[in-house]
Amino acid sequence: MAAAMVEMDGSIMEGGGQILRVSAALSCINGASIRINKIRAGRGTPGLRPQHLSGLELVRDICCGNLEGGSVGSTEVTLTPGKIKAGNHTADPQTAGSVGLLLQVSLPCALYADGPSELCLKGGTNADMAPQIDYTIKVFKPIVEKFGCWCKKYCLVPKI
Repeated sequence: MAAAMVEMDGSIMEGGGQILRVSAALSCINGASIRINKIRAGRGTPGLRPQHLSGLELVRDICCGNLEGGSVGSTEVTLTPGKIKAGNHTADPQTAGSVGLLLQVSLPCALYADGPSELCLKGGTNADMAPQIDYTIKVFKPIVEKFGCWCKKYCLVPKI
């Protein structure tokens, strides 16, 4: 018997993208379908922005899943995850959307893959309201390495 779909209200707490990222990552890891509505209802421009959509598409690809409602401006999406797969995964929102926030949604999923993965995350490195790249490299990276998560390389190419 299939598990019931989890319903998530994307307007809770600050009503931004964090509830979307955490919900999508946990859906992927747990293998439970999730419907998220009222996405970013607490923001001046509600709904998915390119960076949120790119993160959801990345999770979908990592877990061989299905994403419904995935378009810029959408206020409701459904993610049906499959098996998490190792490999090379790329996200490029075609904007200065934060690579740190793309890492937040994708790294937990990649850690559950059946082998090594490479995440190629394109976008901004010092966006407002997002983890700064210096923090990610100098603080976050050494901590996750202590848990066996290795960053072999990173390349910063600014979007102009």
